[in-house]
Amino acid sequence: MNNLSLVHPPAPSKGGDRSVLSFKGGHTSACSFLRSKKSPPLEGAGGWTRQGSIFLFISLLTLAFIFPSCKAKKDASSNLKRKSTTFLVEKLQSNQIQAEWFSSKARIVPSGFGVGMTLSANIRVHRDSAIWMNVSKIGLEAGRALIRPDSVFILDRLNRTYYARPLAYVESEFNLPADFNLLQEMILGNAILLDENNINSKKLTDRYILTANTDDYQTEYRLGGAPYLLEKMSVNDDTHQRNFSIDFDEYKKVNQYNFSHRRDIELSSEQTGDGTIKINFSKVEIDVPKSMPFSVSSRYTRG
Repeated sequence: MNNLSLVHPPAPSKGGDRSVLSFKGGHTSACSFLRSKKSPPLEGAGGWTRQGSIFLFISLLTLAFIFPSCKAKKDASSNLKRKSTTFLVEKLQSNQIQAEWFSSKARIVPSGFGVGMTLSANIRVHRDSAIWMNVSKIGLEAGRALIRPDSVFILDRLNRTYYARPLAYVESEFNLPADFNLLQEMILGNAILLDENNINSKKLTDRYILTANTDDYQTEYRLGGAPYLLEKMSVNDDTHQRNFSIDFDEYKKVNQYNFSHRRDIELSSEQTGDGTIKINFSKVEIDVPKSMPFSVSSRYTRG
């Protein structure tokens, strides 16, 4: 059972009264919370500008795009044996992390997107239920976010502002992919958009390449030699004029899984422009339940 607790005060009425709504378990939804309210642009007071909000969204939506202190072993041999597409797809799938819980610390270094700051974060995932993150700068918590399958909640501690949006708002406003399942798989370092019925393979000197094309996007996955770990994943979405790639490096064993602790992400879209994000994961725990505290003081205003 999901034991998350989320408290959201609505905006003050004209008379100045402020009530507090409490949501528990899996029932919190920005769709229901804002059912009768029009969502304003994500801009806060005191300098938490649209660019700052974009960066927070990008951080959340790309945490899975970055990578774990052993590097992924690359077979330097020029004599990799040819493998069938079926074999490579099975290896890629067998290396997926099937965790109920995930938590880690992360150091996030963005470049581009109109921002430039190094942040530290705590990330927690409860599969198919919630993704939680807090972000700190210079040792002070700057913000906190909670993502549910249909909603995103952001707490801006710098400006005492909070936001509640349907998850689809992120995609429509910033032209970024906003799918809860994709996000959690990317955080875990798993391959996404893998269509095993429409995929081809080829062998290069020191790696294998899997490619797939659909009407909506083109994907590429680069695997090293045995144990066939994912080294790079690229997605091109020509329909929405956006693309990203993730390099996975520094794999370490966590429980029975190989987890990439260092990831380099390149992201480009018409709304965000071009940029990169480097993420270094540490203190990774898998299948250890964690709390996801998220509450909003009545002193905060809704953005």
